[in-house]
Amino acid sequence: MVEKIKKTPQKQPVSGARAGALALLHQLFQHPEEGTPLPVMLARHVQEAGLGRQDAALLSELVYGVLRHAALLDAALAGYLKKPGALSAQVRMLLRLGTYEILFMGGIPARATVNELVNLARRRFGQGLGGLVNGVLRSVDRDAEALRLAAEEKRRRLERAEADAEGMAEAASLPLWMAEMWVAQYGGKEACRMACNTLSHPAPCWRVNMARAWGEMLVGHWLERGYAPVGQGGFSAWGLAKDREHASVEQTLLENFERRGDMTRQGATSQLAAEYLASWLEKEGLKDAPLWDACCGRGGKTTALLEKSVHVAFASEPSSFRLEELKAAITRLALPRPRLFCGQAQEVEESFPLILLDVPCSGTGTLARNAELRLRLSPERLEEASRLQASILEHAWSRLLPGGALFYVTCALNRAENENRVEAFAREKGGRLVEEKMFLPAFPGQDTLFMAILRKDA
Repeated sequence: MVEKIKKTPQKQPVSGARAGALALLHQLFQHPEEGTPLPVMLARHVQEAGLGRQDAALLSELVYGVLRHAALLDAALAGYLKKPGALSAQVRMLLRLGTYEILFMGGIPARATVNELVNLARRRFGQGLGGLVNGVLRSVDRDAEALRLAAEEKRRRLERAEADAEGMAEAASLPLWMAEMWVAQYGGKEACRMACNTLSHPAPCWRVNMARAWGEMLVGHWLERGYAPVGQGGFSAWGLAKDREHASVEQTLLENFERRGDMTRQGATSQLAAEYLASWLEKEGLKDAPLWDACCGRGGKTTALLEKSVHVAFASEPSSFRLEELKAAITRLALPRPRLFCGQAQEVEESFPLILLDVPCSGTGTLARNAELRLRLSPERLEEASRLQASILEHAWSRLLPGGALFYVTCALNRAENENRVEAFAREKGGRLVEEKMFLPAFPGQDTLFMAILRKDA
């Protein structure tokens, strides 16, 4: 279900956060090809600008909010700009920021928003453009209720699966080509559901280290406090009010448990996929067979499988930084350490009876969490991802022992990367496509994952 458009409470405006949001959004929109993850960009700016916790929270809210609402903000502004194309990209972004605050954020008086953004505009662009910003934002404030209702109606049409591709693209601020692709591949109703999910703020989820003797007791403790269950060993903060009593105490406790290795922060869908894989291996009597995690990344699924006593014997990853994070996680969780290799999966020449292939993909199933992908993805980028997947899959299959099983995983909503890929590959190689499964979001805003299990004839 789409989260109702509502004002997000904030205590007071912070000029540093607005200036930072303007800079980061301008960078994202003008240079989307730069692939630095948004959380890294935000953390770097917070550190460099010396922002406090409140400033950092407002900065994050503004950046993610504008990314998720950009098309709706442009539609709201259209009636007040005679020639929007004549304005610089930074002025247009500043107007988006102000409109987002006025329409969708509460606790900050509109006059304060207008005054600070007008002052920012005058300092950056001069008195003339400061006057334009003042006039436009005051008009938006005057008509705020009507503009908000119009935006809500577009969202409601999306939620009721009544939006066509263009309506979907506007309501969820998606590229039109992506909305059209989803409609063509999955049908209008399912495409609307996918678009709805991209609008929700993903709540944090944790995976309890069930290798610890007190794992079950720890899960029970958090479920008793109102957290929602995730599979057999996790929980989510979905549905809990951020400003609830004792929230800060709970956050401190969670951080302490993480540091001690009792739990790990991990998305609900990834937890469920790892749990399903471990269960399948146990059912097939393969839990003790050596498994190669060929694209392990930071090791979320690697450590989840190790906690479930799956014999992850080898893990490879081309990024040394990510591999170091995996090493730290294994140490923190006190898990058996597999052999590690820093390099491309295509460089590995050893053979295994089990291979987990969580391949690099477009990430279209993670748009709620990675809002910046709205700007960075393109049909060409999806084709590049597809070619890389083909190369990795081809090599991994060659390293799979006869009778072995390969687990192909993506976080993409694109049949070319998922169903079409594995079905064509199985036909070409004469392998058996045992099953394919889509792990849909357990809670709004969580990722969507695709998994296929392929067996090689003995």
